[in-house]
Amino acid sequence: MIRWTICCLFLLSTVSCQTPAQPSPQSEVATTEPLTVFLVRHAEKEAGDNPGLTSEGQLRARQLADLLEAVPLDAVFSTKYRRTELTADPVAVSKGLPVMDYDPSDLPAFAKKLQKEYQGKTVLVVGHSNTTPTLAGLLDGTQAYPAFDESEYGNIMMVTLPLVGKHKTMCLKY
Repeated sequence: MIRWTICCLFLLSTVSCQTPAQPSPQSEVATTEPLTVFLVRHAEKEAGDNPGLTSEGQLRARQLADLLEAVPLDAVFSTKYRRTELTADPVAVSKGLPVMDYDPSDLPAFAKKLQKEYQGKTVLVVGHSNTTPTLAGLLDGTQAYPAFDESEYGNIMMVTLPLVGKHKTMCLKY
């Protein structure tokens, strides 16, 4: 049910901002498609320094890949921690994409990079209980999302940023 909902929301967000295709000259033409960013916190982690995922976390990471199966992703980002990389891996493998790293200590710069370099694209960003909501707020300009509780997993935020018009942010569970 959630998978169907996310696919529908994604399609609605892209269809509502599309314009009819027109022939383009030899030079590159700016896209009118929105930037869509799926943001998730890493799955359940083991204890210790730079831990991996528990068996429940491994299952959740596979569920995320299943959930995003029908979504055409252009990029997958993760912080350089095992728990985030292991959460991103099943999605990246299913899409044939590399997992690219980002610096969670400079979220404003990463938000600007996404907005500048990925307009018209759809990306997944795997972060942490505090960075995921913060990045969503930086992207949509609201700065309105509190950190997730440490025991809370399975949140997915979908931020859609059209070039013209209002942004949309959806907060769901998977």
